[in-house]
Amino acid sequence: MPDFDDFEIDSFSDDPADQDSDDYFNLDDTVIDQSYNQSGVMEDKSLNNGVSSSARRSSADFSPDMDMLLLTAQSPMIIEGMRLVLKHDFKSTNISHFSEAVRGVDLYIKIIQRNPANFQKLTAALNKDTDCIEVQQIAYNLFKNAYGEPADSDSRRLKAFELLKDTLQNGYCKSLISLSLIQIKQYFLMTGDPDFSKIDFIVSSRSDGGVSEFARLEKHVAIARNLLKTKNFEINKGMKGREINVFIVKASRILAYFYTKTGYQEKSVFYTKMHDNFKKYFVVK
Repeated sequence: MPDFDDFEIDSFSDDPADQDSDDYFNLDDTVIDQSYNQSGVMEDKSLNNGVSSSARRSSADFSPDMDMLLLTAQSPMIIEGMRLVLKHDFKSTNISHFSEAVRGVDLYIKIIQRNPANFQKLTAALNKDTDCIEVQQIAYNLFKNAYGEPADSDSRRLKAFELLKDTLQNGYCKSLISLSLIQIKQYFLMTGDPDFSKIDFIVSSRSDGGVSEFARLEKHVAIARNLLKTKNFEINKGMKGREINVFIVKASRILAYFYTKTGYQEKSVFYTKMHDNFKKYFVVK
């Protein structure tokens, strides 16, 4: 299919990928580092201007201004993330868009959690910014679609933004799997079989980079398995989630071999069973 990350997997559909989607979904497991630095460092120049300390503004005075600045900066990124979700565009190149979108929604959530009254005061200013208006509409529509009620209270508004975050987080995870599918190509031959010699070299050379790469691959497999538990885990429209299954089959195979060679028998058995179970139901070349 054009414009989509390919990993030489069999096509399971003759229909071209439809880029339109209005599906919404939830992701229960948190898989992204959602920390966001909301602090601002401001030099107090009044110390040398004869102004008494009691007249100086505290960091609390600047908090609403900083919140407003951050929200207006992040809102376009949230809108871009939702645009990609609606287009069903989860290519590996979009991972940064989804990451920034999740961070942006997380900022809305933290502001509401920290001080709901302050968020209501900010709303008047936010409603002068078209991007902020659109972000709120998206979140509140998600809540109404899910619960059939308006997001007309602090707790409901918080839940609305949590639903929006889940949606974008799911998109992030799909893009992450698309990226990981590309990255593990280096461990496979043109025939589709694992390049065991390359893995052997990583083990014998005790390469820190190689070891961390396999540790990261483990996390990606866990993310892929969590995606399978959701009601919407399709990456490429028309493929019915086959990419995730192909990824698990291939990744679990090289993980099983890697942990056999490094002496982690329990992990080797775990990934061997996973490979065998998934391979039974999906044809991978």
